[in-house]
This record gives sequence, structure tokens and C-alpha cells, in this order.
Amino acid sequence: MRSGQINVGFCENGAGYGGAIISLAAFLEKIPPEFKPHIFTSIGTEPYQRLARVGDWRHLRPVTLVGQRRLRQFGQRFGSVLDNAVNLLPYALRHYWAFRAKRIQLVYLNNDCSCNLAAAMAAKMAGLPLVLHARGFNADTRGNRWVLEQLDHCIPVSHAVKAELVTLGLPPTKCTVVPEGLDLDLFHVRPPSQAIRAELGLAGNEPVITLVGGLVDWKGQDVLLDAAPEILARFPSARILLVGSAYGKDNQFAEMITRRAAAPDLHGRVHMLGSRKDIPDILSMSSVVLHASTKPEPFGRTFLEGMAMGRPTIASNEGGPLDVIEHELDGLLIEPRKPAVLAAAVTRLLSEPAFAARLGENAARKARQYSIEHHASAISQVLHRTLQTSAVS
Repeated sequence: MRSGQINVGFCENGAGYGGAIISLAAFLEKIPPEFKPHIFTSIGTEPYQRLARVGDWRHLRPVTLVGQRRLRQFGQRFGSVLDNAVNLLPYALRHYWAFRAKRIQLVYLNNDCSCNLAAAMAAKMAGLPLVLHARGFNADTRGNRWVLEQLDHCIPVSHAVKAELVTLGLPPTKCTVVPEGLDLDLFHVRPPSQAIRAELGLAGNEPVITLVGGLVDWKGQDVLLDAAPEILARFPSARILLVGSAYGKDNQFAEMITRRAAAPDLHGRVHMLGSRKDIPDILSMSSVVLHASTKPEPFGRTFLEGMAMGRPTIASNEGGPLDVIEHELDGLLIEPRKPAVLAAAVTRLLSEPAFAARLGENAARKARQYSIEHHASAISQVLHRTLQTSAVS
């Protein structure tokens, strides 16, 4: 550690390697040198191990002295009390001793309250200032309200997230909205990738409709596939790309989407690409980029990636996209969960190339406001203010 560096404990205990942890990793790539990141994650698989490149990473395995199946036998109320006593408290102690060993000076919770309850308890036990980077919505539970009460400051990723946190009792004065940031050296306007077209067997100018997102039941892949017959009836040569894989414990939705994409009416016209490291190249050759989430996204960085690439982008008209997209100026905002509405928006962009091009140009211009450098600077300012305030108090 450099002399004078501030030890910050970054805690990530989400269900899988999704947008929240990707965004954290992008921020840590640009964190100012006065901060020394110590990263504690509850999952230790290969994607998380890569965090060692941007900080001192440690896998803090959750404590499971009594399994959930066994706890359910005691009933909901007593089972919850027992879970806190035999699983949550020991896990909080594991965080506490890790904070002590690394001389942590501030604890940063990544994602939502519920998945970081143990880390929040440890921060309070250690008397450390506590910041939540709220990248998700939070249910109204006693545990979540307790975490919010302990916070010194909160960083919601959108005004939609802030509004919900305020309804749960968090004072607005403790909130600083900081939207997600992009590495604009990666996501920028460029010629379409001919290599990706060749990989997919697209030799001509077939329209390409792309949805990037984990195969979980609220990302909207099912809505897109329900809309696909109408889209393909109007544009028979179009191809649909689904980029992303399942994460979490339940793969039923991913399996359903895979079966649906292989059905006779869509076979060969829908490409399941899984997880990819060449997202910018895929977006560069996309005619339309979709965000089709069926419940409000806290932010939804994939639509911003499409905008940064100068691609005409469609997003659901709730949650994070409302902070960024101006309808019919730099993107289209549509009512979610309705395949006919999605199909109409896609076919409009494909049938009006001049309009689509204008949206893409404006989108690329708008996205320049969302650089990862600006994002990192804004978060760093919050961390500094939190440390100063806690020192005074």
C-alpha cells in the first residue's frame, strides 16, 4: 500500500456475476490512487477471481452451519431467527476480522441491502463508516431498513432507485445519484464487425437485432421471442442475437429460452451466443439494440452500451432508462412486457433507416456524458465526503 492510501473494503455478495459486479470492476479499474481497494466476495468462481487484477481480492465464503432446508422445518419466524444466529452472525464476524486484518477505513457495499447484511453488521461492529452503492431495488424488510439506518451515505444508480430508498426511510440528504459509467475506449462508434457476421454466417446486410442480458426471467428474452414471428414476417432475413448466460441457482428460464429459440419457426434465425467478451464488436454490427426487461431495471447498462456504439436503441419506459433516454430523440422508450409493442418498435426502426440513423447519432452523443472516468470521480467524491463527515462526528 502506498503511504497515505485509504483502505476501502468493497463487499459484493450478490447471486452471480451480473451487471452489479461488472460495474464494480469497471469502477475499480479507474479508482483514484489515493484509495486502496480490498475486495470481499461471497462467490469465488473464476470471474470473481479476476477482481484480483484491480485490488486485493479475497473470497469470504458464506457461513452455512444449518442449511435452508433444515431451517424451513422450524417454521418461517423461528427459522429466520435461527438463521441469523447460526449463519448470519458468524458470517458477519468473518467480515469483521477481515476488516480488522486489512485495516479497513471505510466499507462500501455493492448492490443491494439484503445481500450485504452481514458486511453491514461487521462495519457497525468495527465502527467504520458505511456506504451503499445501490445498484438494485430493495424490498421493504426489517433487515433492509436496518441497513439503510446504518448508512453514512448511499449512491443510487438512478432516480428510480433513490425514490424507492426514500420510501424505505433513507433521508434524501444521504443520497447522491451516480449513473453507471462506460469505458468509452471500448464502447464507441466503429465500423461493423465483419468477423462477427462471418462467424454467424451473415454474408449480406441482414438486419441484426441484439439483446444482451443474463438468461434470467426478467431480462425479457421471452418477450423478444414472442415478438419474433411478427418481426420476421416483416423482415424474413433478420437475425436475433441473445447474448448472455444463466446465473444464480435456477436455470429453468434459460432452458425454456433455449428450447424456444430452437423451435421450428425460429430455428436458425435466433442465435444463442452465451457469455461473450466481444460485446462491443457484436453491438457494432447490430441494426437494433434492445433492452426488454420485464420489471424496472435499477439502471440497465446494456442499453447505454448500445447508445455509446451509435446503435438505435429500444428500452423499457421504467426504471433507469428514464434517466438517460429522450424518447424519439436518442432512443425509443416503450411499454414493457408487450410483444406486439416491442415488435412494432423494432420494425419501425428497420423500416425507417434515416430515423434509426438519427437516433443512433444522438445516442452516441448522449453516451459521452457517461464515461467511466466521470463515474469514478463522482463516487470518489462521495467516499471522501463520507470519510470527512465521519471524522468530524
